[in-house]
Amino acid sequence: MCNHLSIYSVNNFKNHKNNLITLIKQTPSTKHGHVSYTDWKEECLRVNKEFTKRPYVNYFVKNIFNDYAKHFCRYFKIKKIELVDIWFQIYKKGDYHLLHTHESAHFANVFYINLPHKKLKTKVYSLKEKELKFKCKEGDIVSFPAFYRHGSSINNYEEEKIIISFNTNIRT
Repeated sequence: MCNHLSIYSVNNFKNHKNNLITLIKQTPSTKHGHVSYTDWKEECLRVNKEFTKRPYVNYFVKNIFNDYAKHFCRYFKIKKIELVDIWFQIYKKGDYHLLHTHESAHFANVFYINLPHKKLKTKVYSLKEKELKFKCKEGDIVSFPAFYRHGSSINNYEEEKIIISFNTNIRT
């Protein structure tokens, strides 16, 4: 595993999975690019703007984010991170996400809620365009520098891939 990449396994994920899926599917969504369902909108990503209108965000912050943040800070030897942006994506059969980076963030993070096959994990590339090799599973949060190009391969499976993606910044 690359030391620029962190993987955190959410405690008691099986207890959270169905709650998160239910809350995500209750959230108004739209199609964006080649992703069937997402609440990603550039003008309303900031956590503080739309926080209370998206119950899955409240659930995530209350039940998952704090333990994740502690792990992240230990792993990267920093004092504090802040949650900047958060959104979900549901990949139906045929959906994918082109390679991209995240502006105005230090780290991009992918929380795998439903991962039908390991081939559907996010592909992450170093600055030298070398694909980073890592293993992950449902319930894992993968974190990497937001300026690393990353994307999602086409979902060739009937089952949906469901993720929560979020950006974080390091704070001193």
